[in-house]
Amino acid sequence: MNNTNDSSQFNVRLSIVYLLVAAAFVVVLVRAVYLKTAEKDFWVSLEQERILRDKELLAKRGDIYAIDSDGGEYLLLATTEPQYDVYVDLGGRKVRKKGKEEFEFAISDKSFNEGLNGLCDSLSKMLAYRNKAKSSAYYRKYFKQKRKQGRRYVLVAQKVSQEELERMKAFPVIGYRNKKKKKCAFVGAVHCEEGYKRVYPYYPMARRTIGINVTNNGCDTCYNGIDGAFSKYLVGIHGKRRERKINKDEWVPIDVNEKIKTIDGYDVVTTLDVSLQELAENSLRSCLDSNDAESGCVVLMEVETGYVRAISNLTLNKDGEYVESDNIAISHSFEPGSTFKIVTAMMLLDKGLADVSDSVPTGVKYFNGSEKPIRDVGEVNRGLVSFERALEISSNVGISQLVYNIYGRSNRRGEFRKDLMEYFRFERLNMDIDVHEPAPKIKSSENMTDLLRMSFGYVSSVTPLQMLTFYNAIANNGKMVKPMFVQSIISNGKEIERFEPEVLNEKICKQETRDKIHNVLKGVVQNGTGRRLKSASYGIAGKSGTAEIDYDKKNASIQHRASFVGYFPADNPKYSCIVVISRPQKNRTHGGDLAAPVFRDLSDRVVGTRIDFNNISQKDTLVQFPIIRYGNNKDFVAFCKSVGLIAPSVNAEWVRGKSIDGRCILTEQKLTDGIVPNVVGLSIKDAVYMLENMGMRVRFSGKGKVVRQSVAAGSKIDKKHNLIVLELQTAEAKTNKTEK
Repeated sequence: MNNTNDSSQFNVRLSIVYLLVAAAFVVVLVRAVYLKTAEKDFWVSLEQERILRDKELLAKRGDIYAIDSDGGEYLLLATTEPQYDVYVDLGGRKVRKKGKEEFEFAISDKSFNEGLNGLCDSLSKMLAYRNKAKSSAYYRKYFKQKRKQGRRYVLVAQKVSQEELERMKAFPVIGYRNKKKKKCAFVGAVHCEEGYKRVYPYYPMARRTIGINVTNNGCDTCYNGIDGAFSKYLVGIHGKRRERKINKDEWVPIDVNEKIKTIDGYDVVTTLDVSLQELAENSLRSCLDSNDAESGCVVLMEVETGYVRAISNLTLNKDGEYVESDNIAISHSFEPGSTFKIVTAMMLLDKGLADVSDSVPTGVKYFNGSEKPIRDVGEVNRGLVSFERALEISSNVGISQLVYNIYGRSNRRGEFRKDLMEYFRFERLNMDIDVHEPAPKIKSSENMTDLLRMSFGYVSSVTPLQMLTFYNAIANNGKMVKPMFVQSIISNGKEIERFEPEVLNEKICKQETRDKIHNVLKGVVQNGTGRRLKSASYGIAGKSGTAEIDYDKKNASIQHRASFVGYFPADNPKYSCIVVISRPQKNRTHGGDLAAPVFRDLSDRVVGTRIDFNNISQKDTLVQFPIIRYGNNKDFVAFCKSVGLIAPSVNAEWVRGKSIDGRCILTEQKLTDGIVPNVVGLSIKDAVYMLENMGMRVRFSGKGKVVRQSVAAGSKIDKKHNLIVLELQTAEAKTNKTEK
């Protein structure tokens, strides 16, 4: 009886288990059907994400150009060159041969073993110039390990240039000689990933103006300067490519034809003039070096358009070298000193509060309510002079007296600041360049000491370019235009967009006031603190400035900031310029002595190389710098005469690239189309100009003159492989090397 009951209970339990298993099977079946139908797309997509991806392909960033004002051609300031990551398949795959499945290496054992040493030696030598370069032994161990693992996507070299890529095609294992095409090529197991790098043919010229990449993560849009401001034009349209995962962190393209192609970015044409830029940098560097100054900047601007033709910013680094680490002219603001006196003078004259004939004192004077006396430089007492003469000699006392007479009462002091703000634009210029620009500042004028010092350039701060913009407006007959760094956008050599000059203020003052200020600025050069510029036959108008630094700090030694700002030719202004030198350590500290010579270097170069200036004065021998041209002697002399320059006589003194004031320079060689010229002995500017005009791509290293070229002079220019590498060396370095 008990056995019967046990058997019955067992059968019940078994039935329940069967029912539960059947139910579970039905649930699983229903779930599988559901996944196969309703959620099919989701799971297929998830699996594809694990093994497939769309990789972004970067477009070629557009180029940045300057225009050669002599020849009207484009000169590269920044360009993008291709660079490659090279991979090789050291594994293989299963294939069927004669009905049998066999494993086949992408590169045979024989080829790998026989060529490995040669490949490793070649890679080590080619990449020896890089930081942390790998040895031949390292490469042998690396490739053997990857071969043993059967890795199919093995990195051979990263970021190699086009020139290096061509050399690698002759390396063992990965390359071979194609007898039909008579050139080397990669074996089928090699794959190249193309990328880009930004290069600067005139590096470090105008480095902070052209712009730098502000990140180290490969961001192709993270630039500042011109490169950053016009990134939307330069960046292009990126493409995509489908890739498949073969190992951890290893992806290979599925089909090179299965991709969205990239579209290259547009090119930007700047307002910079390479020859003037080079002269500005050299002249500024020479001034800073000879005076042990901390930093300095210079800006040359076209009066009518606001085009910035040259801008240089140099700062002494910890290694004792002057480098362009910051864009001082745009991003640094400081008390301008005596150059601001013209703002005060313009306001007083335009409001009828004073006239250039008013008599004012000089020397040293105590004013009621002021904490300190006002002093002229050298404390020279010239007695009473006219307001015009006080501006010419940059008298602090003279301009303070007028301001004290008009605004000295306590109920009027605040008006002085407001009145100045009507004439100087205390706002950011917001120019077409990605550089932090501080807004000009002007503090309160309620305090008597601040009131008086404000009149001659203290208690306020401006950037050099903001000050230049004001003086440029005087040169432009009262019309203030915004400084510009870019004039057009081009694509394949065709202009697609042009940027017109932008007017900030149609008239900064009355015409009568402008004319009086203009005469004052000419007087500064002829009879005042700018006398070092007096001999320029074309005429210069401008104002010097010398500001004390840290004057308000206790126990701080007084340092100076010297400046000169103005325009030329004086009676038909075409260009304006500002030069600022900070913390000079030698005896010269005043703007007229320190900054003015840099101004003169630039103005002489402009006048000597611009055809429309050649007939400014027939009385004096033209003070000009050389124009470099290449051709035969007859044509060259004819050109010199046609533009009014002094033509050279042919003698041993006239050598390639030598600079002699007031004369053209004759080259010793005649250029032939399709033939590589000899550029040894030339400056990099002249070498690049010559080679690029002949269709060659130029890379260079070092500083100074060209001492070696990778492609021999007299060789035929290969249109496909037209890269030439130049080695530069200074005369001093060459001498030291010879002595050693």
